[in-house]
Amino acid sequence: MKQAVPGAGKPLPNTTRRQLLRGGLAGVLLAAAGARAGEASVLSPAMSYTGARILRRVDPQGMPSFQPDTFGPVTPFVFPVAVAASPFDLYIADAGLAALFRYDPALDAMMAVPGVRVTPQTRIAAVQDGSVVVVEPNRGAPRRYSRAGRLLQTIDPFNTAPRFDDVVVDSATGRYLGLDKIQRRIEEVQPLGRSSSILAEDLLPRQPGALALDDRTLYAAGVDCQCIVAVDLVRREKRILVEDVAQVTAMTAGEGWLVVADNVERVLRIYRNDTLRGDPDYDALHLVNPQGLSIGRGILYVADPGTRRIASFHLRP
Repeated sequence: MKQAVPGAGKPLPNTTRRQLLRGGLAGVLLAAAGARAGEASVLSPAMSYTGARILRRVDPQGMPSFQPDTFGPVTPFVFPVAVAASPFDLYIADAGLAALFRYDPALDAMMAVPGVRVTPQTRIAAVQDGSVVVVEPNRGAPRRYSRAGRLLQTIDPFNTAPRFDDVVVDSATGRYLGLDKIQRRIEEVQPLGRSSSILAEDLLPRQPGALALDDRTLYAAGVDCQCIVAVDLVRREKRILVEDVAQVTAMTAGEGWLVVADNVERVLRIYRNDTLRGDPDYDALHLVNPQGLSIGRGILYVADPGTRRIASFHLRP
C-alpha cells in the first residue's frame, strides 16, 4: 500500500508556489531558447561582400592581365538584386549600378560583364563551367556569358517566344528550365538553346512565380496557391512540399538544401532533404529585403539590397 505523502492535500505556501511558477517559466523560456538555438545553428555567418576593386583587363579565361591599369578603384554595391555561385566565382547583379559583376574571391576583385544592363527584374544562373546565364525579361532572349565576359550563347527556341522571367540550369544534362510568367508555363530548353518543350501543366502550380533546381527535383513556387511544388523531372511526378508560404521573393536549391525567402513573414525557410530545419527571421540574420539567393559549396549567399551587400552563411546539416 502506498503511504501518504506528508502534507498531502494541504495548500502550498505562497513562497513555494512562486518558486514553482518561476521554475516552470524558466523551463518554458529555456525550451524556447533551445528551439531558437536549433534554428540558428542551421546557419552561421560567413563573409559579407559590400564591393571590390574593379578588374579592367582579363585574358580569354577570365584571369587578370596584370598590366599597370588592370585593377581599378574599389566600387561598393548599391542595390544587389541577384547572386549566383559558380564553382569558381560569384556573379552579382546590381540594379543600382545597372551592371553584372563576376567577383573573383582569390583576387578580391570583380569584372563587369559587358553588354548586360541589370534592372530589378534581372535574374541569373551559374553554370558548372563557370559561365553565367542572364535573364532580362524585357530585353528578349536569355544569354550565356563566359568568365571573361564573352557572349557564348543566346537561348532562343524556334518554337516559342524567347522571354523568360527566371531560369535554372540542370548541371547533369545542360538543359535550361525557363519560367514565363505571362504564359504561366515552364519550358525545358535543350543545351544548344534551339529547341524546347513545355512542362506539363498538371505538374505545376497554376501560377508559377519562382524556380529552383537540385539534382532532378524542380521546385516551383505558386503565387495563387501560396505553395511550393516539388517535381521529379525523371518520373514526372509532383507533390506539394509547402502549403503556407505567403510571398516567395527568392528561392534556391542545391546540395540537398532548399531555401525560400518569404518577405511577408520576413523569414528564410530552410529545408534539408525536404524537411524544414528552421525559419530564422530577417532581423536575426541582419537582413532587410532579400531579393536573390544561391547555394555553393555549403554556403548560402543572399543578395540584400536593403543593406547593399551580399551576405553569406554556412549551412550546417
